[in-house]
Amino acid sequence: MAYNNSARQARAQQTRRAVLTAAALAFLEHGYGGTTIRGVAEAAGVSPETVYKTFRNKVTLLKAVYDVTLAGDDEQVPIPQRPEAVAVRAATTPGEAAAAYAKLSRMISSHIGPLLNVVIGARGTDPDLDAFVRQIDSERLIGAAMLTRLWHERGWLKAAMEMGADTGTPADHARDVMWTLNSPTVYRLLKDRGWSDAAYETWLTATIVATILDEQAANATPRNAGSTGRSLGSSVAFTVDGSHQ
Repeated sequence: MAYNNSARQARAQQTRRAVLTAAALAFLEHGYGGTTIRGVAEAAGVSPETVYKTFRNKVTLLKAVYDVTLAGDDEQVPIPQRPEAVAVRAATTPGEAAAAYAKLSRMISSHIGPLLNVVIGARGTDPDLDAFVRQIDSERLIGAAMLTRLWHERGWLKAAMEMGADTGTPADHARDVMWTLNSPTVYRLLKDRGWSDAAYETWLTATIVATILDEQAANATPRNAGSTGRSLGSSVAFTVDGSHQ
């Protein structure tokens, strides 16, 4: 008879969820420096050893909290498979793509904004934390590159992207513009000015159209049509932060 460990797995998942919830509250309330493994363990009702065994150290715990906060839940559904990300890839016009991407960016930024303020505010206090911040920026760049390359292949980039690239391709130039626009710093600055999430989404949609996408290119012939055989329904998966599979 096969051993059924489903109850054990359920308890482990429950413990992990309790630790992550306690850690998220601690990071937001006390900051990175003021959060301790012992304090998180006490709030979660487990031993410090349990936290260390599961997450190893405080930076790894923060990364785990970040991943759950980014998605908005701990469901085992990668962000590229969620409806907001699917809608970006499925867009059939530049305007539709800009609106879908702005909606995705709004979702992720609203989820992660407060925690990211904690992360960025603690830069310079821990080498591992600094490496994590660099990783976040790198992942955003990867996500922006995947997205703008897809738009370039569809013939949707503005002519200014062709002329404005000092180095690299027009898609590279568009990537850097997008990477700047979706920066959590931009989101935080606008929120600090009293902007609502809806206003941010509207602004980002309009700014993407104004700076990157050509709304008149809806019927453009894909640049790789007839050459690589790659469909406009590409399975390329991306998110604001570069999560992909």
